[in-house]
Amino acid sequence: MKNFMTIQDKSPLSNRKAIMILITYFVFYFFLIPLAMWWIDQTWIPGFSTNPTNDVIFHTLMTLLFLYLGSQLLQESNKHWTKLAITIPILAGAFMIYGSALLSTLIDTISGQSDPLNQALLLQQFQINRVSIMVQAMVFAPVVEEIVFRGVIYRHFKKAGRYLIPLIISTLLFSTMHSLAAIISGQWSDLWYIPVYAFMSLVLTFTYEKTHNLYSSIFLHFINNAISILAMLYLVK
Repeated sequence: MKNFMTIQDKSPLSNRKAIMILITYFVFYFFLIPLAMWWIDQTWIPGFSTNPTNDVIFHTLMTLLFLYLGSQLLQESNKHWTKLAITIPILAGAFMIYGSALLSTLIDTISGQSDPLNQALLLQQFQINRVSIMVQAMVFAPVVEEIVFRGVIYRHFKKAGRYLIPLIISTLLFSTMHSLAAIISGQWSDLWYIPVYAFMSLVLTFTYEKTHNLYSSIFLHFINNAISILAMLYLVK
């Protein structure tokens, strides 16, 4: 566990900025903005929230907003550019992909589940609108989720030598958010896949710790999602 104790400097974010990022992600992005878009659908412009162009614009703007809010974390990362900042994400990417596949196969065998609902929904949406899903998977998710889960929930609330609680919380939240569709729809058997997402979260956090560079975990997240997109391109061609 010493691998999670290498970053000991105080977070460059103020508590106010950290809370602002969390509220923007968990309250505005997941609840208030979708509610507002639904209202526009119902009362003003039918199909507004499902329009592919609007979705691309929305996720692009949200990515830019989080880049602005988390700019201090990225500025700090600029001080830690070494060869390891590139090589570790590549090596960790191979480990993450192999480990995730192994865990998924084990879960399939034990539970009888073929695929997590999150992946099934992504594939279904990908068949309808490839560009939107590609923007979400390869631009929005790597940048925003790493700023939120690694940069704020883990990094900001971690104190020198005290990493365990932020590590557990960031891992559980990351796992839960990726199983949110199953939880909302009541498909509890899909919770079998939470360990897969937890494993991915731990590898991403490990990468951030070893490089002191948030760009490294963003790059790793991008590699993982890009491979998923390539797989979906193969499946729907």
